Amino acid sequence: MQFTLAISPKIIAQRLLWGVLLLTLLSIPVQIGKYIYGYRADWTRMINLDREMNLPTWYTALMLAFCALLLGAIASGKKRQGDRYSRYWRILAIIFWGLAIDEVLSLHEILIIPDLAKTLNLPGIWRSTWVIPGTIVVIVFVQKYWKFVKHLPPSSRRHFLWAALFYIGGALGMEMVGSQYASWEGQQNLIYALLATLEEVMEMIGVIIFIYGLLHYLGQWAKDLQVQIRISDVLPQAKLAAPHITANPDK
Repeated sequence: MQFTLAISPKIIAQRLLWGVLLLTLLSIPVQIGKYIYGYRADWTRMINLDREMNLPTWYTALMLAFCALLLGAIASGKKRQGDRYSRYWRILAIIFWGLAIDEVLSLHEILIIPDLAKTLNLPGIWRSTWVIPGTIVVIVFVQKYWKFVKHLPPSSRRHFLWAALFYIGGALGMEMVGSQYASWEGQQNLIYALLATLEEVMEMIGVIIFIYGLLHYLGQWAKDLQVQIRISDVLPQAKLAAPHITANPDK
C-alpha cells in the first residue's frame, strides 16, 4: 500500500485559529449575558473560556497532545540519527503530555493556597500562588534549554520563541494581571472574565504557533517522512510498501 499525504503547516494553523476565533466569539456573549444580564444557564459553561472541563479546555488539551506527538516523532528520529539533542526533544514531549493532562484536570490549581497568600501578605499579582513555582520552573527551563534553542534553524527558533512568548505570557503573565485585578475588584465581574478569556486565547495562540513551528521544522528536517504500517496477522515474509507523507512548509 502506498499513498501520499501533503501537509501544509500554514493551513493547519489557519484552521486551528478559526477554531479559537469561534470559541472566543461564543464565549464573550456568554460572559456579557452572565455579568450584565444575569443569565447563568448551565449550558453556557460548556463554551465559557473562563471555565474548566468544557469545549475550550478539550480544544486546548488536544492541541497540546498533538504537540506532544510531534515532539515524540522528532525525538525518535533524532535518536536514530544519534543527534545529541534527541533527549531534549523527548523531554519536551513529556512536558507537553503533562501540559495536556493539566489542561483537563487543572492540577496546577492545587498550588493555589489563598491562606498562604494572606499569611505571607503577598502582593495581588501573586494571589494565585502557583505562579511563583511556575515562574521558577520557567527560569530553570530557559537556562537548561538555551543551547538547544540556539542550535535550531533561525526560522524554527523564531517560531518557538514566539510560541513561548504567547503561551507563557498568557499562562503566567495574564494570570498575574488577573490576580491583581481580582485583589482590587474581585472575580465575579465582566472585566475579570474578559482578562481570563484573554489569558486562555493567548495560551491557545501560543500552542498553535508551536504546532506550526514543529510542522515547519519537520518539513525542513525531513521533507519525506517514511511511515511504515505493519498488520499483526500478516506473515513475516510479506512486505508492504511504506506510505510517504510530505510536510510542505511553504503552503
